[in-house]
Amino acid sequence: MRIGLAWSVFGLACVLAVAGGPLTQRTAQDVAIALSFCPLGAYLVARRAGGAVGPLCLMAVLGAAAHAAERYGAHVDWLRWLAGWVWAPPLLTITSVLLLLVPEGRLPSPRWRPVAAVAVVVITAFTVLLAFVPDPVMDNPYAVEALRPLVWALPIALGVLALISISCMAGLVVRTVRATGRQRLQLLWICSGGAAFAIGSFSESVLPSAVAVPLTAVGTFALPAGIALAMLRHDLYETGPLLRAILTYGLLALVLVGVFALLAPIPGDANAVAAAGVALAAEPTRRYLGRTTGRLLYGGRADPREAAARLAERLAATSVPDEIVAALADAVTDVTRTPYLRVRLGPQDAPLKVIERGGPPRVALTVPLSFQGEALGSLDVAEGSAWTLRGLALQAGAALAAAHRQMALQHSRRLLVTAREEERRRISRDLHDGLGPVLAGIGFSVDAAGNALRDDPDRASSLLAHIREQVGEAGTSVRRLVRGLRPPELAQLGLGPAIEYASASLHASGVAVEVGVCDTSGLGAAAETAAYLVAREALTNAIRHSAARHCAVRLSRTATALTVTVADDGTGLPERVTPGVGLSSMRERVAELGGTLAFTSGDPGTTVIASIPLGEER
Repeated sequence: MRIGLAWSVFGLACVLAVAGGPLTQRTAQDVAIALSFCPLGAYLVARRAGGAVGPLCLMAVLGAAAHAAERYGAHVDWLRWLAGWVWAPPLLTITSVLLLLVPEGRLPSPRWRPVAAVAVVVITAFTVLLAFVPDPVMDNPYAVEALRPLVWALPIALGVLALISISCMAGLVVRTVRATGRQRLQLLWICSGGAAFAIGSFSESVLPSAVAVPLTAVGTFALPAGIALAMLRHDLYETGPLLRAILTYGLLALVLVGVFALLAPIPGDANAVAAAGVALAAEPTRRYLGRTTGRLLYGGRADPREAAARLAERLAATSVPDEIVAALADAVTDVTRTPYLRVRLGPQDAPLKVIERGGPPRVALTVPLSFQGEALGSLDVAEGSAWTLRGLALQAGAALAAAHRQMALQHSRRLLVTAREEERRRISRDLHDGLGPVLAGIGFSVDAAGNALRDDPDRASSLLAHIREQVGEAGTSVRRLVRGLRPPELAQLGLGPAIEYASASLHASGVAVEVGVCDTSGLGAAAETAAYLVAREALTNAIRHSAARHCAVRLSRTATALTVTVADDGTGLPERVTPGVGLSSMRERVAELGGTLAFTSGDPGTTVIASIPLGEER
């Protein structure tokens, strides 16, 4: 919709220019403004670039409307009236407000707001006066005779607009001088075109016709040409890739048509020969024109799309963060030719790695390196296109996130292997040092009891009693091993009853515990164990440290997570909390499963909320 409307305005300008017939000295500048600014405005509006610059350029269609209205105004009153004033808004807006807004489409600073407001008011007043004040030269069918005394206000309004135009042009010059790098080159073209346009627009009022006419003719096309050159040569509005494609394939079409036209007159089967020649010339010509337009648009810089493709190839071949950062730095240098570049990994106050190239350190643009909302670092350059750098940073951010996740996975695997081997070592030690000697002792006692059974029944009976004690010790050792692997109440009762069982022991201390449990069937062993241990530890902390009189445990479940909430009415957490073994243990158990643990302290009491991802349940 937006694109169609924008180009429809340009098409309307062309139709009106043709409908107006031969140009006259009065309407030549209006038509030139319409045909030069409307395509620029349509392009900017269609691309959502330049902010208000695009709509203001489309306003130039009114110049073509003035040309068409003048041709048919001799027979239609309202067209004659329209031709007398409709040319003013685009011409006066371009010479004042547009010079303030180019190229970003916004005011350089809030200090320019009064100037812009005065310009809009004066342009509106001048247009209204022009439409309704009686004109002694031209017949105005809708003139208001009561406004005749205000004729003197027209030259005053023009004088005010001339001063505003000079101040806007001075502001553009100052911005050009203060800018650096590519932005200065962009503004230099726009500044030159704006100065020529402003001089040409007011030259007819102060200079002889012999000098004013050529100045007006040159100045009319100077500003849109300056903006177009800034777009072509210095990638204003990040239009380089699209313009390169348009130029490449437009020139390719011309060349292929020319080849066909040259080969078609050959005697014999001319069409077949011409078609074969076009087919053979198409691909090499396209490559040559692509390189040529690339040099035209980017000079010594690389095409952003080609640089992005090379960066993708390098990123696909590595998963080392240092190599990813180096590849990003190379790509940015190729695209921007920036005199200074810095890539930072990690937080700004404590970066993990920093790569700097060029100097002196001067940062004009910062692009974050992130992936799925996770901040990974930043890219700082002295000059460059934000649109191009964001594309490169997105690629590098995804690669860095993948590398970090791979390293975290490898680290997790090492931790799992280490934990498994440590657990095996513990079990082996407990079996060897605890249960092993007990079982060996039982064997010796059985042998001794067997030997004494016939000759000394009393001794045999004493040995059997001792064996019974040893068997009890062995059972205790086995239960200790089992408890170390998994809480027995959880294994025997399940998650909900196990939490109720743990909370029952707190009633003796005078604490009322309320337990609300959802359906816990089908939970994985890891999630079940983590939820139970978090609930038990949170209850224990509430009794020991917060002097709570009432606690509530809630288990809620969604398709993706199990949430454990433990709330008490105690004294709450102090302002500065030093995590102890219990808090650290809860946080680690939840983090091992990829969950989160949060503490909130209010009036009254403390609330512990653990969210445990369920993943694939069994």
